[in-house]
Amino acid sequence: MNRSRRTAALLVSISFGWLLLFAHNGIRAPFSGDDLMNLHGYLSQPASALLLDNLRFWSTSYRPLGGLFYVSLWDAFGFNPLPFRLACFALLALNLGLLWRFTLRLSGSREIAFLALLLAGYHAWFVDLYYSTGTVYDLLCYAFFLGAFNFYLGIRGRGAGLSWRQTGILTALYICALNAKEMAVTLPLLLAAYEAVYQARAVRDGRLAWLVREGRGVLICGLATALYVAGKLTGPGSLAEVPAYHISISPVRYLHTFFIYLNPLLYQDHVFRSPNTSQLLLAMLAAALLLRSRPLLFAWCFVIFSLLPVAFIAHYAGFFLYLPMAGWALYAAVMLSKARAFLLALLIRAAKPGETWAARMRMASIAALPPLLALFLAPHHWSESARTLRLFESVQPPTRELSTELLALRPSLPKGARVLYLDDPLPKDGYTLLFLTRLLYHDMSIAVERAPQSPTPRGGFDAIFIFRDGRLAEWPGPG
Repeated sequence: MNRSRRTAALLVSISFGWLLLFAHNGIRAPFSGDDLMNLHGYLSQPASALLLDNLRFWSTSYRPLGGLFYVSLWDAFGFNPLPFRLACFALLALNLGLLWRFTLRLSGSREIAFLALLLAGYHAWFVDLYYSTGTVYDLLCYAFFLGAFNFYLGIRGRGAGLSWRQTGILTALYICALNAKEMAVTLPLLLAAYEAVYQARAVRDGRLAWLVREGRGVLICGLATALYVAGKLTGPGSLAEVPAYHISISPVRYLHTFFIYLNPLLYQDHVFRSPNTSQLLLAMLAAALLLRSRPLLFAWCFVIFSLLPVAFIAHYAGFFLYLPMAGWALYAAVMLSKARAFLLALLIRAAKPGETWAARMRMASIAALPPLLALFLAPHHWSESARTLRLFESVQPPTRELSTELLALRPSLPKGARVLYLDDPLPKDGYTLLFLTRLLYHDMSIAVERAPQSPTPRGGFDAIFIFRDGRLAEWPGPG
């Protein structure tokens, strides 16, 4: 391993350690309510259908790449959340490595790339990423999205066009990202933004020839996106039919969604509204243009475009910003680096040191900035982490406690058993007990019913459980 790779490995490891400092307890998290729903859904269909759905990426099947993740780990480890959590944290580490390469190639600066890792490495409002495997779709989407982008940058950064083989690889990576989550649909738009910002002369000089030569990756991915969107919006069982995912497109709606996410992103409460959000975005664009910084301009485009898949729906979650955070981190890191360089230049002008001391001051300033950034961020992360974790845990079912108590009472159930739960405290319109019971006993044919304690339950059940003082017990009467 050469020196450059050793440095990269060290800095990515430090940033992953930064994440673990705040989120390490997520490794031991139990299955969330979403996990039970997702596992039950994927295990209720044949494995062949799941594989086919990953090929038919335009179908309305629900995020089939995540399905492969769930089913593969389930087949290997069963009802044990730890391997799932370890796999998710491995993806978090991988994504930091991809972010390093992404920001390094766009900025050409290891300082900026490391600052971006510290900024994006942990965020308290991404709590679901750290405590629920139900967000594996975002982790997988991020990995294949940046994986595809880095593959593209590795070729176009040298000024070369994509061969048909390379275009096929890029498209395959993109389809994997689409199969993970809908957030990936902006990749062709952001590839085009990269071309406009970093390869403007090639685009301008080539025109139509550029589209079928250097731009063929953008073109093919764009066609794949059109097929994907058409299938997802018009096929049976489309997410667009779900009220929370109903699409309402307008500039006002986009701006409204933007400031809803901007407040938690900056750990603020109701500070940003439409007027000052517009002012901030315009100021960011003006700074990029005035400084003539391609990384700043592209980061601005990334921030604007990457939010589009969730900008026009009424369903909000903090971790939806996981992918857009790459653009925010790049923009902030570039500005921090430029501010450091500006202040250093003022200090050198005032002190007038020799060349050797000036070089030492520059190296010292570069080394000091990341720790200073960490010291600034840490107290905000700690305070917000306590808040977001409380919110997350308040809506999670007690899966670990229920599974432990169930197995203690009944280590096994007959195939196709009928189970009755009395006086359970869970929401009456939920399916947690059905999903948990079937998954825990590895039997998707178990029938689960729920009822109040009285009248006395009728017979015909293989097991009857009752909740007493928050704990599960077997019904003492006849089953």
